Amino acid sequence: MLGLATSLLLVGLAVIVIWKGSEYFAQAAERLSKHYGLPVAVHGAIVVAVGSSFPEISSIVISTVFHGEFSLGVGAIVGSAIFNLLVIPALSAFASEKLETTRDLVHKDAQFYVISVLVLFIMFALGATYVPGGTNEAAILTPTLALIPLATYGIYVFLHYQDASDHIASETVDVSPFLFSVAISSVLL
Repeated sequence: MLGLATSLLLVGLAVIVIWKGSEYFAQAAERLSKHYGLPVAVHGAIVVAVGSSFPEISSIVISTVFHGEFSLGVGAIVGSAIFNLLVIPALSAFASEKLETTRDLVHKDAQFYVISVLVLFIMFALGATYVPGGTNEAAILTPTLALIPLATYGIYVFLHYQDASDHIASETVDVSPFLFSVAISSVLL
């Protein structure tokens, strides 16, 4: 009974730490974006996306290193992406009754999302077909194949950089007190 109470206490404490860490992360990311004058699309697509993806990258590294299961981590990443793409916008639309978006979001970000899914598919298909040892059941992913999605993300970041360079900062904020909280919350998430 004492072990169960201790476990529940530790889980509750971990949830509170993650919740507060994510609050600090969101505030620090917003201040950093304001300081550098990043448009909202760049803030969401790069700053928050990289920080909030830390659990997915942790799960794939842990499952690969400790369990030897790369597919478990990929399943978590793909499942998270599908949930983020389908459920979050739907719940947001229900909550607000009217969602407005911009052409940039629809034309650039949504199309790039489709392109990124295709790039992932192509990488796995090449690993199964053209790498020695790859089969229909198992793809062999090499560092050369890993460059394909990284280069695609580099193009995505470059496109957002181009948008940010055209954008004029509207507010300047001192970010030095928040850099520490970004680092801590990234570790916690």
